[in-house]
Amino acid sequence: MKHFGLPLLFFAATALPAQAQVFVAGNGQAQACFMSAKTGDQGSSSAIRTCTEALDDMMTRSDRAATYVNRGVLHMRSGDYERADRDLAEALTIDGTLSEAYINRGAVLFYLGNDDAALSALNTAIAAGTDKEAIARFNRALVHERMGDAKSAYYDLKRAVELEPEWGQAQDSLSRFVVTKAG
Repeated sequence: MKHFGLPLLFFAATALPAQAQVFVAGNGQAQACFMSAKTGDQGSSSAIRTCTEALDDMMTRSDRAATYVNRGVLHMRSGDYERADRDLAEALTIDGTLSEAYINRGAVLFYLGNDDAALSALNTAIAAGTDKEAIARFNRALVHERMGDAKSAYYDLKRAVELEPEWGQAQDSLSRFVVTKAG
């Protein structure tokens, strides 16, 4: 099975849907699961069932981990954060190096109100050197902000904008902050 780029989505303080995903492409059900996640399926029962059936097929460990992430994304989009968290945890048990899975898990844990665990997951993704650092930092900024750490939130948003200067939502979020000189 061929792996495609690993585009992620993001979650936002304005309660936009959590959106972060790893895609796996291949044949059969894994391909259909991949396409459901890629095309933005909102967690339909048929898409989730397709992913579940794909997991019954023979596949490589990395494809299995990615399929768990895809199904986790679909559960997250449907609002079933507990199932999403279980799938993402399983993906990380299979392949603990999937920084995108950590970003997804950070989003799920944020929605579950577990800010410390969300922060830990996002820290792991950033420390791993993810190519989706802007999204990880944006998400981590939201966690910091909810935890009352405006300074850390500001610096994460600032870095997200530096990494993705055209990202309007990050720019908008950063513009909410006013920096004053400590006296």
